[in-house]
Amino acid sequence: MLSYQVNTKRTLLLVQTAATVCTCLSFLFLGATAGFALNIVCIVRNVCFYVQATPTRRCTWTAVGLSLVMGVLGALSWEGAVSLLIILPLMANTLFMSRGDPQLLRYSVTVTSTFVLLYNVFAFSLGGILNEGLSVVSSIVGIL
Repeated sequence: MLSYQVNTKRTLLLVQTAATVCTCLSFLFLGATAGFALNIVCIVRNVCFYVQATPTRRCTWTAVGLSLVMGVLGALSWEGAVSLLIILPLMANTLFMSRGDPQLLRYSVTVTSTFVLLYNVFAFSLGGILNEGLSVVSSIVGIL
């Protein structure tokens, strides 16, 4: 059973990484520097969590370190208060991902993706709006 869960988590991380690469390129072309910089860290996060497939103390420390990096990069790529719509949710989501609890992650994504969706509205990222909207809906369906 654990092997199935690990393989499922790894498959989901691969799909999420592909989507994050596309999101990263979108933000690059739109000139949304905070979104671009933080999604680069999200790609690194996904690779780290792929390698650390089961939640451990090491995984928690990795999440804390990556969240701090996100905070620093968010400050360096500051675009005004709108940057907080992506900095804080991605930091929080990274911490929740490290816990390994799918239901907790669904609750987290419901809140964090809503804020990232708003960032996408300000950045005029139509793909990002659609992506985050689907994330919110799928998280709510998963909760129910």
